[in-house]
Amino acid sequence: MVLLTPLNGLLVIVSCSIIIVSYRQWHRLRANIHKLPYPPGPRRYPLIGNLFDLARGNETAIYSRLANEYGDLVFLSVFGKNVLFVNSFHTANDLFEKRSANYSDRPYSPMLHELMGWEWGFGHMPYGERWKTHRRMFYRQFSQSTAHIHWATQRKEAHELIRRILHSPQDLIEHLRHNAASLIMNLAYGINIAPKNDRYITIAQIAMGGMAEAANPGAFLVDFLPFLKHVPEWVPGAGFQRKARKWKEALYEMRDAPFETVKLAIKQGTAPPCFVSNLANDLQLDLNQKEKKNKDVEIIKACAAMTYAAGTESTLSVLSSFVLAIVLYPEVQMKAQKELDSVVGQGRLPDFGDRKSLPYISAVVKEILRWSPVAPLGLPHMVTHDDEYNGYFIPAGTTVVGNTWAILHDPELYPEPNIFNPDRFLNKGDGQELSPLDPLSVAFGYGRRICPGRFTAEAQLWISIACMLAVFNITSGVDEKGNPLKANAAFTSGLICHPLPFSFSITPRSADAENLVEQTSDVDF
Repeated sequence: MVLLTPLNGLLVIVSCSIIIVSYRQWHRLRANIHKLPYPPGPRRYPLIGNLFDLARGNETAIYSRLANEYGDLVFLSVFGKNVLFVNSFHTANDLFEKRSANYSDRPYSPMLHELMGWEWGFGHMPYGERWKTHRRMFYRQFSQSTAHIHWATQRKEAHELIRRILHSPQDLIEHLRHNAASLIMNLAYGINIAPKNDRYITIAQIAMGGMAEAANPGAFLVDFLPFLKHVPEWVPGAGFQRKARKWKEALYEMRDAPFETVKLAIKQGTAPPCFVSNLANDLQLDLNQKEKKNKDVEIIKACAAMTYAAGTESTLSVLSSFVLAIVLYPEVQMKAQKELDSVVGQGRLPDFGDRKSLPYISAVVKEILRWSPVAPLGLPHMVTHDDEYNGYFIPAGTTVVGNTWAILHDPELYPEPNIFNPDRFLNKGDGQELSPLDPLSVAFGYGRRICPGRFTAEAQLWISIACMLAVFNITSGVDEKGNPLKANAAFTSGLICHPLPFSFSITPRSADAENLVEQTSDVDF
């Protein structure tokens, strides 16, 4: 006699569910056999489909290998859930741009939406009126026409960043993280964060770390077998429940705590201009009214939190990748500093008014976005209705993933793609706007779901990089004997990628540069 323990019972339920789902999927595949073929992809096995083809780490290498083997489209199916990888800019443009009405939805994720609580974030919302309402609210403060209103804050934060680096260059990553969080908290809530161990930063790291882990297709089995969401966290194998609970607690604190702080500041009349206070004034809203919930207030709260969620880790990723690139390609720094010295001189720091006169600095920003894209696979889309493309059948409900890494490392678009070479972006206009026809636009997403804060984000990257190059020399680190330590272009996996730890040295270019950095404290405060 077999003893039915909770673990054995769970295994029986999972096994039966896999058989039922896979049987239904087999019938769906059989039903389409005399019609159009599915896009190419690895062989599907009985019951599990392409379960072992889904990456659970090292996603960039695994999906790039599949792209090289099968081409522009790679089709996987796991337990009845279909996933389509789009590996070329031409195909991405055809689907996400030209057919955006059908490719702008988001797949439903039991892990993200239910267990972790991301259903309120418009980045994860289904395509529809609710999403459009949130996006319109966000655009009121972060559109291309309003991006310049943030320049003063961005300049101030860039100056604080170089001061922090000057005083303790060994803490670079901590400074970059503080800079990203400080900027977003100022823009969204008008909050000045603590110099160290800030609670807002700690909570956001936990919440965003969870989202980055859960957003990739195949990260958690519950997304393919939704009934698992009902399994108690004490059951063996249900560790995902404990993770989800921890991440959800952090997520809701990240959303609610700073909003309550700015609400109190508004009530006391001490709130500075920021996303929340500006919208409250524009819409004549009383954020502290307790009689009934106002829909616009809830939207402002959600959009402010998404500002923080989208901006912190991505900015840290790009700026840390920039430092790594300069360590690996010192000739880029020499060329950039030569341009800065000829245009700006060494008696002041670069400013936004210099942007058009510093095309190489703009090219450096573009090349960072290409060479080390923040989100190599982006946030997945979903097909709303059955579609046909180039003779292939794409079923409704298919998760569609833009393989951003593969697109931005396509040797036909970018010769020698693994080489960091800003020159490839010169003689292509001044680079202030990435149109959907520019392959680099995929660094900010696809179609109607492209990052709405990209104009503000790119401006922040530009002023930070320009100021760092103007006053510092960035070189490889050295060992105890003074020999250079080798760095490698290696990155973490997950939704948002960061460089793996590497050795570096950052020193002032001169005594004048050091004085220039110190003087910013008098200008900014």
